[in-house]
Amino acid sequence: MIVTEYELRANWHKTKEKVITLPPGSVITPSARDFIRSKGIDVQIEGNGILDINKTTFSNSQQTVIRPKPFEKPVRQNVPGENASKVGVQDRGSVSPLGVKPEHMTHLHQGALVTKTHPVIAYRGQLDLFQCELVEAQVLFIQEGEEGLVARLEEIATFARELMVHEVKETPFQWEILIGHTPEELRERSHHPKKYFGVEHTPLSYTHGLVVAKLQHLRAKSREVELYANRAFTNESGECTRTDLIQALNRLSSAFYILACEVRGRKNDEKKPEKRISIGISNRHIHLSEDDLFALFGENYVLTVQKELSQPGQFAAQETVTLVGPKGSLEKVRILGPMRKSTQAEISATDCYKLGIKPVIRDSGQHDGTPGLEIVGPQGRVTLESGVMVASRHIHLNLQEAAEWTVNDGDRVRVQIQSKRPMILEDVLIRVNEHYHKEMHLDLDEANAALIDGQTHGVLMGV
Repeated sequence: MIVTEYELRANWHKTKEKVITLPPGSVITPSARDFIRSKGIDVQIEGNGILDINKTTFSNSQQTVIRPKPFEKPVRQNVPGENASKVGVQDRGSVSPLGVKPEHMTHLHQGALVTKTHPVIAYRGQLDLFQCELVEAQVLFIQEGEEGLVARLEEIATFARELMVHEVKETPFQWEILIGHTPEELRERSHHPKKYFGVEHTPLSYTHGLVVAKLQHLRAKSREVELYANRAFTNESGECTRTDLIQALNRLSSAFYILACEVRGRKNDEKKPEKRISIGISNRHIHLSEDDLFALFGENYVLTVQKELSQPGQFAAQETVTLVGPKGSLEKVRILGPMRKSTQAEISATDCYKLGIKPVIRDSGQHDGTPGLEIVGPQGRVTLESGVMVASRHIHLNLQEAAEWTVNDGDRVRVQIQSKRPMILEDVLIRVNEHYHKEMHLDLDEANAALIDGQTHGVLMGV
């Protein structure tokens, strides 16, 4: 028998009953189920208990829910072939008191009971097993000297416990960061391991080692938990009722893949010589066009070289200018030569805030969307419409060095700064020219943040 919303609505408006009894084998349509929920009606099948109307199918005792009732005194029953003296004082009977949970059932939500084969109970069991395997992996990683991975797995264990709590309490599961990454970053990095970890998508191999194999095992287990979750929370219409849990479990498998790729990348790097590079600190400075130089210092003025810079043909001049913004000014800003086609001021984010202009990060020569300011020299003033930037962190390499590092002009790489305050810098621009000298350039803000000194080096981590 198929029970429709129309039939239920018609009968209910006549009786206003809070419990509706249906014949065995009844199938409730989705619209009828929504009507039942909206009216707070309980439904039972003849010969079975109350149905849990939130479940995905509605045909047999598999979906029967026993709602606990207040304790009631048991009714006296005779035991066939026995007298009362053999079954206990006052002839207590052989049945369990009403309200006692049967052994083949367990609690689901808010006191409701379901059979232990229920899909949500199966999902919970898989999540429990997954947490056991996390602990086993932590023991292994301690033995392998992977203390960092042990800490990562402890974070994931907390994540798994929260998944369980929010499912049981029927509350939304919200999260922002797992192993240091947002959901979007987890997806991005798991899809492009070559870009972030220097390893290709390859089948699992014994050559990857025991630690990687265990991480891949945990990844497979988390995907199995996700499969059980999909079974538990997908209704008969194919709609998922807990997309928050499904998304979290999906990203969890990505996290394990990322950890495995990190280990593989690290092991590969240990076999190769480090790609080390010295670091130069670039203080605020300005490059002038010839027209602006003459406007500031006089017709046919020639800059005086103060010192040669690390990049061949470039020098710091003795001359300086003042930069004036809406809220403040910067005095004695050094001019670097030789002349450029367009004037360009390279300052730090801190300088921008002092001047009252918006910090805009750009590669050298890219002036679109950059702010301007006023330049004051000894002989005149120039209004710069654009060209003021926070220069992109970058590395200079000559052609041979770029070939040895297998990078190209315009690539973006990750660099680990080895200092008293070590950090990893993303999005470092590679600049290649046959005349360049190998050096990484950071502005003053970046250098101060990493406590960079004369002994500090950077290590290329990957493109």
